[in-house]
Amino acid sequence: MPTSQFPYSSYFITFQYTHNMSDTDTPATYETIQGGGSLVVAYQIAGKKVLIVGGGNVAGQRIVSLKIADAQVIVVSPEAGLHPEVKFRIENKEVEWRDRYFIDQDVDGVDMVLTALDDHEESLRIGHLCRDKRIPVNVADVPPMCDFYFMSQHRDGPLQIAVSTNGKGPKLANMVRVAAANALPDHMGDTIEKMGKLRAKVREWEPEMKNSGKRMTWVTKVCDKWGLKGMARLNDLKTQEQEDAAFNKLKEYFIMGGVPEIDAILPSDKKPRITLIGGGPGDPELITVKAKRLLEEADLVISDRLIPSQILDLVQGELRIARKFTGKSDEAQEELMQWCLDGLKKGLHVVRLKIGDPLLFGRGGEEIIWFRERGFEPELIAGISSAFSAPMAAMIPVTFRGVSDQVIITTGRGTKGSMPDLPVYGSTQTLVVLMAVGRASELRSMLFDRQYPQDVPICWIENANCPEERIIYGSVDSMANLVEEKEIKAPAVLVVGHSISVLNNIQA
Repeated sequence: MPTSQFPYSSYFITFQYTHNMSDTDTPATYETIQGGGSLVVAYQIAGKKVLIVGGGNVAGQRIVSLKIADAQVIVVSPEAGLHPEVKFRIENKEVEWRDRYFIDQDVDGVDMVLTALDDHEESLRIGHLCRDKRIPVNVADVPPMCDFYFMSQHRDGPLQIAVSTNGKGPKLANMVRVAAANALPDHMGDTIEKMGKLRAKVREWEPEMKNSGKRMTWVTKVCDKWGLKGMARLNDLKTQEQEDAAFNKLKEYFIMGGVPEIDAILPSDKKPRITLIGGGPGDPELITVKAKRLLEEADLVISDRLIPSQILDLVQGELRIARKFTGKSDEAQEELMQWCLDGLKKGLHVVRLKIGDPLLFGRGGEEIIWFRERGFEPELIAGISSAFSAPMAAMIPVTFRGVSDQVIITTGRGTKGSMPDLPVYGSTQTLVVLMAVGRASELRSMLFDRQYPQDVPICWIENANCPEERIIYGSVDSMANLVEEKEIKAPAVLVVGHSISVLNNIQA
């Protein structure tokens, strides 16, 4: 019989592919596939017959899940076993009801079976019956007998988020689902509806199937450029007239192959805002609660290169990261400031994200003056400086009664690369030097000039508060040699003083 008479059959053939591999070719490698999961699909069950055996609380939950997908539901249960919600669904004509116990003939002609019984043996029997008849079955509380699991689901209009633990922890799945839903912007379902309308419009503008790639690429670029916050602004289109006007603007960009800023489609009436945020020493858990919130809310974040990716992952708007200009820090700074200004002129909330604390060797003061000269007053959000977090990571109290009553914080690279002007040695001083690695030899000589004894303890803290953190102890005499011997790299903080030995049993 021709295969066309079997609409649900598949025709399998094996392709023999030959590649003439040269001696220099390297075989491709791919990530190892982790088995043991489930095939997660959005199954289209509209109009299909689904039998639920049982009428209790679980049956009520299953009815809701199935009717969301427009299934034709049949409930088999005596009236005495019906949960109030199941009764409501029956009385509301949402499901078909058979007022009796299950009989084997109930599975005839159905597309799926769900058991929701307290009778474990009967549930198993029904499960085996369905397996024999090749009917997909879910046996409540018996994972090995389930051809599929029900997942914990969040629903917001067209948006459905489902979480599965593959039968290992339904409550855990529910907790993960709630956490995921809470992380979404408000009215996400409405946003998806609007983007669905835009996608349909794009098909109208370019209906040829051969140009489907062009359509998909353009919509993808719009999503990437606008982000969730930008797309959510489509919800401001309250009337058909507003929607048509916005889509007509978008059509012009589509025809030209351009992707507009959201403000070009929906001009914003909000006032521009600039915030300087200290990103802390590197650990994402060491930024302030306010800094985290503003990073998530900002339209545009302009970041230093040294900010770790874990902190940058908090950004939900547009993110721009400083480019590297070797030996041209002023040019790099000018570009960052111009990016900020461009965003402010568009009415955006711009965040200038800086490592450590923005006002401690971070040009933050200069940036405040720069913005003021252009009519913008920055908001300041403090950050933890590595000048304090790095010594703490090495268990160094920079002040300690009877040992250290002064803290000197300086940098190994001042304006135009100048060296710091250090005071004469004092036995109760703790010296903290940022950006010191490349100047270790010069700093050693300077400390000797300032009458520092050779055996005063020093400590290098490399990548403080990061997973790759290293702590290396020594003395003023050995501080430069340690950089070469231990291959200490920036960013690293240098601490000098007797406070190093208070909580650390070291020998310089």
